[in-house]
Amino acid sequence: MRLLTLTGMATVLALLASLAQAQQAVKAAPAAAAPPGLATSAGPGRITCATAKMCELGIGNPAKLKYQITIEALSAEDKDRLAKQCKPAGKTPCVVTIDGTEMADPVKLKATAIKWYN
Repeated sequence: MRLLTLTGMATVLALLASLAQAQQAVKAAPAAAAPPGLATSAGPGRITCATAKMCELGIGNPAKLKYQITIEALSAEDKDRLAKQCKPAGKTPCVVTIDGTEMADPVKLKATAIKWYN
């Protein structure tokens, strides 16, 4: 009993070759081609910044929901205020609402705007 004819074998090999080409094209596609994250807003809540690029926004008292905020896209004035006034051991809490886009995880946001309440 023959499993594959020569014509059938050639078809299978052509299919495998085209799948390999498609896989290479997907691997070569730039990451920028991925769709942007969803626009969202988080807050109001207390924000603390341990580094110059990342902050944490806690919602609730005590914080039940915590967002990881990337602040690189904010204005220099806002980044400076976050770095100086919103440290984890700060005396006065910084209360804000963040507008931005979701990153890979819904609780990770790239901030595009910030609204200060104090």
